[in-house]
Amino acid sequence: MTEITIHRFRAGEGDLLGQLFHRSVHEGTVRAYDAAQRAAWSPQPPSGPDWEARLTGAVTLVAWAGKVPAGFMTLDPETGYLDLAFVAPEWQGHGVAAMLYGLLERCARRHGLAQLSTDASELARPFFLRQGWQDGPRQKVERHGVTLHNYPMAKSLKPALERAA
Repeated sequence: MTEITIHRFRAGEGDLLGQLFHRSVHEGTVRAYDAAQRAAWSPQPPSGPDWEARLTGAVTLVAWAGKVPAGFMTLDPETGYLDLAFVAPEWQGHGVAAMLYGLLERCARRHGLAQLSTDASELARPFFLRQGWQDGPRQKVERHGVTLHNYPMAKSLKPALERAA
């Protein structure tokens, strides 16, 4: 198995991550979302200056398997919102998401964030629950006229004693 390395997003990597995002949606979520939902979620790989700015505007960590991206996650260091969490289909189930998430949570704690939040897909929800997140009721989201679903989730970063007080 190829060794995984992780680094912060670098300018010019956006198109590769857009392709990973698109493949992850179309190949990696087949068990939870039908073809119409996947097409609405990602009609084409995101690319260009707006996509690059979205990745640059967040703390974006990228996992690499050699010279190929294996996954990435983004965190807004101001709000604690984890916006994007995607792993290439061939790397799902190999601990890539856990490595990325562990580093992002440490980053959030260094920034003094009290809580993290996200809107997790059907497939991401069990992963976040294993990381100690709490979920809310399933919610409907419309994209390009198609209804998808996800789960609002949150995790307190306050120590247990502070939460109990």
